[in-house]
Amino acid sequence: MYKPCFVLYLVLLVAVTSCYDENGTYGERLVSSSFRNVQVDTSTVWVTSVLIDSLETSGKGIALAGEYIHPLWGKMLSSAFIPYQRPSYNTEADETVVLDSLVLLLSPNGYFVGDTTMPLTIGIHQLTEKISLNDNGYLYNKSSVMYEEEPLATYTFKPKPRNPDLLEIRLSDALGHDLLTKFHTGDQAVSNDRFEDYFKGIVLIPEGESNQALIAFSVADTATAISLRYHITDELENNKELLFKAKTETQFNQIVHNRTGTLMENYPSRQLEIPSDSLGNRGVLMCGTGWYVRLEFPYLNNFREQGEYVEIEQAYLKIYPEPGSYSAYNTLPDSIYLYIADENNVITDAVKDYLGEEVQVGVLMKDDTFDENTYYYFDVTDFMQQELGASGKYKHNLQLVYNATDYTGTLKNLTISDQKGRTPIILQLTYAIYESY
Repeated sequence: MYKPCFVLYLVLLVAVTSCYDENGTYGERLVSSSFRNVQVDTSTVWVTSVLIDSLETSGKGIALAGEYIHPLWGKMLSSAFIPYQRPSYNTEADETVVLDSLVLLLSPNGYFVGDTTMPLTIGIHQLTEKISLNDNGYLYNKSSVMYEEEPLATYTFKPKPRNPDLLEIRLSDALGHDLLTKFHTGDQAVSNDRFEDYFKGIVLIPEGESNQALIAFSVADTATAISLRYHITDELENNKELLFKAKTETQFNQIVHNRTGTLMENYPSRQLEIPSDSLGNRGVLMCGTGWYVRLEFPYLNNFREQGEYVEIEQAYLKIYPEPGSYSAYNTLPDSIYLYIADENNVITDAVKDYLGEEVQVGVLMKDDTFDENTYYYFDVTDFMQQELGASGKYKHNLQLVYNATDYTGTLKNLTISDQKGRTPIILQLTYAIYESY
């Protein structure tokens, strides 16, 4: 009559989980069984920061201008190069026209990084070289176009990036007079075929030594347009406007990363991979400049040595932002992603949700009291199950990245720790060991 109770006791006993370090051995005190469930959170993860050679920044509809100094990774400066379309001019040639002003209209799109309570100074320079896309149809964060050394205007202001109101920056009257005269007289220099050779556009450049913020402006329709305002003499309602709209397809942002004084200083600027132990046990993702993090799991197959058959049941990855690397002026990203790559770092798939349909978003678990308890959370069970037993060219790594829009249109960044860092990355595995089939 007591036999069922004994069986239940035995089942409960063998189901108890134990902790195991892949570099250690499991104790002989464990009850012999056909299988055991084991949970570990010390599995080795290699962290490497990888620099993308170039990021496409043309045609994104965003003008990034300003400067930001990261506490660990140096100074980022962005300049926005903007060409313009030829407008239609309808004032009759026999009318007498008078220039009122030439004004650049800028509309913040809401994104910023850095201290926007401090003044930001931007110089507006006229281009001396026409913007042309490369043969592949793109321009990049490292692209550049020549421009006049003397600015058309210099504008200092305290940014209000979430304020939708347009900024109005008065440009050179000399350029305004020249544009109005050529359009009014029908000069061939501003004809449909020649306009871009005459007026090649402008560039917004952070100037001075005190800039501490970078903000984004929309580039579409009337946003980032140039308004030529004039009037016709001897008329009651004589105010006119000639609106030059930006050419979104060839507008691009040049982003310069000055790494002087940082742990990256002595490394080359292209085709770069830096292991975390060379960066103070850190990895870094940084939009605009092109950094992402590669995660590798070199000893995963060691688990197979623990029994006749080993099966991963659950796998969770916790990625901790390093305290001090983010702030109210450089906020943590809401979304990061994991992609699967082969031995050549070529992406083959994404880490997807539990249905296997959508790309999984790293869930930010934020602790406003203790920064060390803030982390991103991924379920990587399917990836680890597929990876267990893989070797050679069949082995894969994970790439921790932002989405393409953030990479090419922001300076969002994330600094994480490896397993020896201040807030170690954790791979938590639960697996079953079968002693016999």
